[in-house]
Amino acid sequence: MGKRETRPLAPTPRALRGSVDPSLRVRPVDWTATGRRPEPDTAASPTGSPSADGATPPDGATPSARLPRRRARTVALPRPASPPPPGTVHTLDADDPRPLPRPLRIRDEDIRAVGVTGVDGERIVQAVADPEDAWTADAGTSDHFLRGDLVVQVRRADNAVIGLFSARYALSVRPDEYEPALDIAEDAAGPSTRGGQGTRHPTSRRELLGRMQQAGFVITPGATHGRVTHPDHPGLVLPFASTPSDRRFTRHAVAQIRRVFGIDLRR
Repeated sequence: MGKRETRPLAPTPRALRGSVDPSLRVRPVDWTATGRRPEPDTAASPTGSPSADGATPPDGATPSARLPRRRARTVALPRPASPPPPGTVHTLDADDPRPLPRPLRIRDEDIRAVGVTGVDGERIVQAVADPEDAWTADAGTSDHFLRGDLVVQVRRADNAVIGLFSARYALSVRPDEYEPALDIAEDAAGPSTRGGQGTRHPTSRRELLGRMQQAGFVITPGATHGRVTHPDHPGLVLPFASTPSDRRFTRHAVAQIRRVFGIDLRR
């Protein structure tokens, strides 16, 4: 059997004679640090309160009295919100006069490409302007436009291209529940700035061309498709049918111009 451990014996009162009680070394609670005041107690003697014999100790007689007095805190009142910077995309101010429709922005540093390489800007514009299918994703923050084997993802807030994907990849990751509608493309560049009663599309090709010329568009004719450009938006080129056959051509053209150039031809 191993040796049995022996515990030290408790100190006797004789051994503790002359020692100081540890509780006497504890500093009193500083009630000024919390802002709370203790209830009057005859046993305790905080600063300014009577002691057990009824006498009030002088200032500085306790540790709490020797602590420096703190200044009262100032509360900052709420201030009105400052106006948004000129380049801000979103603002909660309903009276913001800036128009919501914006031209299509194509910048390489903003685009994430998966499964595609060497896609030029004209092909991107054509996919957004005249998609074969379109659906929304990311809780309505972006739209996808499918044309051929290319899918272009456009952020709704600023009408910026943020993704280029192969059709196979985009369709494989498309959620089971989505909003499939080509009408999404009509509102991709933001709501109408001329909304309300009286808003209408041009009803004829002549009326459409007249509104385009008033808005500053340059139309270059071609054999089957012309080209639409605008001097304020260099790099954006929109195909334009020279001999349209669809009776909804004007409505479709207005939606295309609005998605690409951010200019609303409705009145």
